[in-house]
Amino acid sequence: MNRTIAIFAIFALLLAPACWGGVHAATQSKTAKQTFKLVGSVRDEQGTPVTGATILVKGTNIGATSGVNGDFSIALPYAEASITVSFIGYAPQEIAVAGRTRIDIVLVEDSKALEDVVVVGYNVQRKATITGAIATLTTKDLKQSPTANINNALAGRMPGLMVNQFSGGEPGNDISNINIRGLATYGSKDVIVIVDGIERDMSYLAADEIETLTILKDASATASYGIRGANGVIVVTTKRGRAGEKPTVNFKASVGISEPIKFPSYLGSADYATLYNEAIRNDNPGIDPAQLDLFSAQAIENYRRAKGDNSDGLGYDWDYFDYIFKPSVTQDYSLSVRGGTERVRYFILGNYYHQGGNYNYSTKDSDNSFTRYNFRANVDVNATKRLRISVDLSARITDFTYPGASAANIIELANTQAPYLPIKIYNNNNGINDANFEENGGYLLYADEINRYNVHGQLAHSGYSTRTRRYLNGSFKLGHDLDFITKGLKVEAQFSYDAMNGHTKKHNVPTETIANYTYPGYATWKLDGQSASVWKNDADYWTKNGIFTTANNRETDRKAQDELENASPQGTSRWQARLDYARKFGRHDVSGMILWYQQSKMVGNYIPFRYTGLAVRATYGYDNKYLAEFNLGYNGSENFAPGKRFGVFPAGSVGWVISRENFMKDAKWVNQLKLRGSYGLAGSDMMGDMTSAANQKKRFAYLQTYIQGSAFSTYFGEMTDQKRVSHYELGLLANANLSWEKARKMNVGLDAVLFGNRLTFSIDYFREHRYDIITDLSGKNKLGFPYIAGQAAPLINSGIVDNHGFEVELGWNGNIGHHFRYFIKPNLTFARNKVVFSNEITYIDNLGNPCPWRQQTGKRIGENIDYIFDHFVRDEEEAAMLNAMNSGSGYGSWGRVIPGDVVYKDLNGDGRVDDYDRAAVGNPRIPELQFGLPLGFQYKNFDFSMLFQGSALSSVQLTYGAVWDFPLFDQNRVGKVKKMHLQRWTPETAATAKYPALHYGVNENNKNANSSLFLYNAAYMRLKNVEIGYSLPKKWLAKANIQNVRFYVQGLNLLTIDGLDDVDYDPEVKDGGGSWFPIQRVFNFGVNVTF
Repeated sequence: MNRTIAIFAIFALLLAPACWGGVHAATQSKTAKQTFKLVGSVRDEQGTPVTGATILVKGTNIGATSGVNGDFSIALPYAEASITVSFIGYAPQEIAVAGRTRIDIVLVEDSKALEDVVVVGYNVQRKATITGAIATLTTKDLKQSPTANINNALAGRMPGLMVNQFSGGEPGNDISNINIRGLATYGSKDVIVIVDGIERDMSYLAADEIETLTILKDASATASYGIRGANGVIVVTTKRGRAGEKPTVNFKASVGISEPIKFPSYLGSADYATLYNEAIRNDNPGIDPAQLDLFSAQAIENYRRAKGDNSDGLGYDWDYFDYIFKPSVTQDYSLSVRGGTERVRYFILGNYYHQGGNYNYSTKDSDNSFTRYNFRANVDVNATKRLRISVDLSARITDFTYPGASAANIIELANTQAPYLPIKIYNNNNGINDANFEENGGYLLYADEINRYNVHGQLAHSGYSTRTRRYLNGSFKLGHDLDFITKGLKVEAQFSYDAMNGHTKKHNVPTETIANYTYPGYATWKLDGQSASVWKNDADYWTKNGIFTTANNRETDRKAQDELENASPQGTSRWQARLDYARKFGRHDVSGMILWYQQSKMVGNYIPFRYTGLAVRATYGYDNKYLAEFNLGYNGSENFAPGKRFGVFPAGSVGWVISRENFMKDAKWVNQLKLRGSYGLAGSDMMGDMTSAANQKKRFAYLQTYIQGSAFSTYFGEMTDQKRVSHYELGLLANANLSWEKARKMNVGLDAVLFGNRLTFSIDYFREHRYDIITDLSGKNKLGFPYIAGQAAPLINSGIVDNHGFEVELGWNGNIGHHFRYFIKPNLTFARNKVVFSNEITYIDNLGNPCPWRQQTGKRIGENIDYIFDHFVRDEEEAAMLNAMNSGSGYGSWGRVIPGDVVYKDLNGDGRVDDYDRAAVGNPRIPELQFGLPLGFQYKNFDFSMLFQGSALSSVQLTYGAVWDFPLFDQNRVGKVKKMHLQRWTPETAATAKYPALHYGVNENNKNANSSLFLYNAAYMRLKNVEIGYSLPKKWLAKANIQNVRFYVQGLNLLTIDGLDDVDYDPEVKDGGGSWFPIQRVFNFGVNVTF
């Protein structure tokens, strides 16, 4: 594949000189000795002169440049010539002179011009006449976020687009979750992404190769995508050359510092010891504390004064996050060439991005770093007057390097390892371990039977892996104007092929299994003849006088094992043909499109995944005032049986441009006012990643299949040898009637442009009724087959979810004088769903009473069903009363309680708290409300922009090391405590306590994964981006033939305001125990040079 990439690169580079040469190759057939003088000026929309704009006579090499005041003068070869005007940062224009002697030109900023013309459903439409619900971003917005993953740059940018970085910030694994208008299904929630007309991944495109990014939200906008469009569509258009754009070379270089935004703060050794003693006493009431294994008062006092590394002899007090993490360096370089004539247009780009690792003590091979290489060449040629040819080639290589230990493993260790234990033990000259110290690099890694892993060992001794992925995308397109048949008719055919392959090189140290416990493969050491508890009170003594023995039967690190793991190669081919018609008859605008496509995707040795379909669109506009559009998708999917494979998805929309009515003529302050509405049907055949082991059985769900079963042990007679039997077993039961998931969508919107284009306003209200949701009945809360059947029920179409909400975007662009411009463009999205039906069981308690509060049906998707916290046990009397309930088994399902323990509400009143007493509480994890506030200004050569972004109506359910005191991990390892645990219940703090009484290890009553006590409000507001730039004066650059030089500084994730101070986590974390890589904060400096 590397050879293929190289061939494509050489081909594109060979094309480039031809393209550049084409800029002045065409000559004007008309010649005349007489010339005609044309004068004029070039200004922007605010009336500011544009200095250095290029004015060319179309089809010739005659040109001029605008002066300091924007004025220009040019000699035309004939009076009917056309001129092209271009300037960096503005959309080029082609203007027919038509005999005029003076023309004053107003250039529109490139980003604004790009937003006015958008790609919708395989075609381009003017935003002013669109009747569907869409939103658009340009490359200018995307480049303000210094991030490797484009998904992470989208939060807060557009109404309707809901972005959440739940996956954390590990380099190479930091992709954000994207939803359009919230959730409308409990099935597959994937949004499809279309890049240059082809379904592709956009995650690791370089921001510099993207022209626009558009989201399609309602049925009218997504109908062309039929089976794939129910969850919304993202359409990405990459940069291309434009006619009349003189060749420009752009170079960007940026370097930054990246570091995790927030670490959880665990208590140091002194507070840990204090709370440990309290938890042990709580777990052993009535026992003399002298008989318990506790920290001494002197040890606690020593820990309060300790430096932390025991260099002062006062004991260890480690901050593991400080030990593990460091800032890293990010680099981003790109070089691009862009230009075009009426015959040839081209854009070529190369990009290199590197994000260094954040781990201390790791090597270049084992650091968690990410590197990305991007290449793109888009070339368009008008071969004849009617024939157009386009060739698009792009390649991408990603490398992700990481230690043998996963990020989740390393961070879980930081969340749980006690701070008073040593990490590395240095030679104490005991005469016995001298050889061991020498063989292990001068130090020994500490571990014991409970704390089996060592944080330094995980970073530096676990080995490393490098995951490489190579992508190659290519498409070839032919277009032909059929105006000889009828004006406005054209046809286009396209073939594309995308390939992916890769591998993971592993050089990892294998783990060891000893007595059913897993140990690391690197050598670890413990005190010989002493338990680990001696470190509590005598750390300095044992550091200086201890004799050490192996903790995992290894005196040196196990040899790393090399392994090459090949990724399943992928190849996707797509054929596409389109017939377009667009024509104006007086005041009547008519357009139509018919598109056919067929796509086949090969993944490894799987049977190819195939789709085919037909898309139809017809639009009508009268006087740009009354607008109508009809869309139809007719699509087929292999996921369903013959007779069920094809679906018809119609949608219609209408628009009324009120501002063009006669009664609005006197409203000069109204530039545009448009009311629009749409209704239609969309579909989804998606059931998750069909190449994953978990979903393989769902493919061809209409056929009865058999799958390879897991090995099991058998015994024959008196034979005791276990025999592994390979076998096949019945797969998912077939359902020949399985079909599409369907969505009826309605949208009403109002768009306004007011006060001389300064104020823009857009509001949408939407409703969606999702039905026939593909439902898996294998869950224990589903009405599937009883266990006695020995087989799960088949997939069926049965679920119903309703979703509704609204979006608002408001923009204001203004200026003060000629030099100061400013803008503000807030947006807000609210989306709320309700599960109407999901084949859920009916909850009937042991007394035969229904428990509707326990149902997920009637609630929101992902709403937490928890035990509802009521109060803490007040005293011994109440504890005795609760423990005596239910014949002495206690009030709940988790055993006895003591004063300070949690008491949950008995919702069904049967005197026992069990699963029937769980109820909906809080909000789902996916926020129902998200907002963004972009704003900025420009003063002379300075520019400034910032983005506030946030969400509300969202809850996060935390467990284990994230919030629990001394939680049990990994069979017998126990975690530690945080600042929030200082507010625990004691007899003295009973009136003010926010956390229950402490317990060491398991306590299912207090430390319950479904407790509302640990459900937190995850609302937040974040200063997502700040960018400050300065462009050098044009007169400084003129002699060097440089168009523009801009220096800038950027910040990403700079400040967060939330209500999670007690738990010390970023509000964009996912549910769970806290073993995720923190989101990154970035400070970036760069320069952009355009020649």
